[in-house]
Amino acid sequence: MFIGATQVTLAKAPLDASSVAIQVAIKQQREFEDALRVAQERRELEQASERARVEERQKREVSQEKGSVQVGLEPRISEEGEQGEALPIAGQGPRGTSLDVTA
Repeated sequence: MFIGATQVTLAKAPLDASSVAIQVAIKQQREFEDALRVAQERRELEQASERARVEERQKREVSQEKGSVQVGLEPRISEEGEQGEALPIAGQGPRGTSLDVTA
């Protein structure tokens, strides 16, 4: 004689200690997997943010280096105008190098 699958799934057997332990272990495993997934997603977001920050810093440093090279290559005929006024040098940025010690 065969028992229908619905009867097996609907009928609940009394729980013993081993089945309770298995159910608890399965629940803990699911919770652990969920927490691990959330932690991995957070770590990936932090890494992407750090990469973007490093790229931005590198772009800024390259643009500062280009600006300082251009300032050094500008012809310096005279820094005074016809009436003796001091003319600002276009594109003159801070001199020297910068050092970022926050990283």
